[in-house]
Amino acid sequence: MESTHLKQFRLMAQYNSWVNQHLYGLARSLSEEERRRDCGAFFGSIYGTLNHLLVGDRIWLGRFATCTSYTFPALQQTDLLLNCTDLSQELYPDFEQLWQGRSKTDRAIEQWIEELTPEILSASMHYRNVAGTIDRTHALWFAIAHFFNHQTHHRAQVTVLLQQMGKDYGITDFLMMYDSAKEAVQA
Repeated sequence: MESTHLKQFRLMAQYNSWVNQHLYGLARSLSEEERRRDCGAFFGSIYGTLNHLLVGDRIWLGRFATCTSYTFPALQQTDLLLNCTDLSQELYPDFEQLWQGRSKTDRAIEQWIEELTPEILSASMHYRNVAGTIDRTHALWFAIAHFFNHQTHHRAQVTVLLQQMGKDYGITDFLMMYDSAKEAVQA
């Protein structure tokens, strides 16, 4: 029987892809100057924040791929950041390349989540923070919860920046996926 955590994480992976597609579509309507305009956000601009999200996801996917005793085929098929020391490292110089990298990573996340089992979720993982100053050990499920929470946090910053530019980003709530995911939610 599938665990509640697995159901939730599978829905969060679907949501991640859905909302990224929506926000990137809106960001595509901006000029390059608007996307890169420093608006005082933690990662400066819409581009900088979207880039950081991809950097963060690839760091975490690298940890998931190397910090447990499990092998995940879906993570062998994507670009991972195993030795990143700069959370604002620019991965791509061009927005379309950033979008392609985001799309590829989102597909890998969805495929990887499908590879998980309740046993794997309870496995312990051990890693160092990006600065290399703190060792952490905890259950994989806890890291996955943080992974999805981190995405939501920074996407909220993107919506604020879009709103400041007069762009209506619409509704990005997780509940917007409810109708398309009823069977998964109610099972």
